Amino acid sequence: MDLSPYDLALAVHCIDADRRAGRLNLWWWSTVIDENVGRPVISTQLYQRLHEAGGVDVVFPIGNAGIIHVYGYQFSTVQTPYGLKSDRWTDGRLARMLDRPPSHFQLGDDMHETPLQRVSDAAMPLLLVPPRGSAVIEKSADGVRTRAVVTPPGADGAGVLISAVDDGDGWSLVTLFPVDDAARFAREAEEAPAKLRWNAALPPRPRP
Repeated sequence: MDLSPYDLALAVHCIDADRRAGRLNLWWWSTVIDENVGRPVISTQLYQRLHEAGGVDVVFPIGNAGIIHVYGYQFSTVQTPYGLKSDRWTDGRLARMLDRPPSHFQLGDDMHETPLQRVSDAAMPLLLVPPRGSAVIEKSADGVRTRAVVTPPGADGAGVLISAVDDGDGWSLVTLFPVDDAARFAREAEEAPAKLRWNAALPPRPRP
């Protein structure tokens, strides 16, 4: 899915709407440097433009997880071991797994609801009240509490990962994506050493 200057303008418009509605506050901090490939998945210029739209004062490469994961990833062309970051929003698989129409998370699918609004509405209930049979993994890392919810495996064994960090006032979302083998993924996440995962990051240091 090739995104145009129009799509960037639309993303900026949506982020501004999210800012005014307070939806950015539902999301934690993230780095744009992917833990699998070790380099930024979006450009510095795009990172800066999207955060300017959200009125978020940032220091590269740390930014608002909602802006980076929901909007920035839609423009990413960096290949990772799991494919393009944009796939989760554009190929329809994640939306279908969450009982939404295939285009539900795509930029421009609905002019009355932003992508961040739709993603937040889909993810937060699963995070706060995981479906029966979900794996819920809570750990402490780098001075903060983390939570990962892996939804129960479907008929094909796949599930959805929703991750969050406790910001002191409750859980703030980091990311969500489909996993092919939910049981194995949950087991490995439980057994892994405690650390910030899935590109979560601590808040950026104040500017000098």
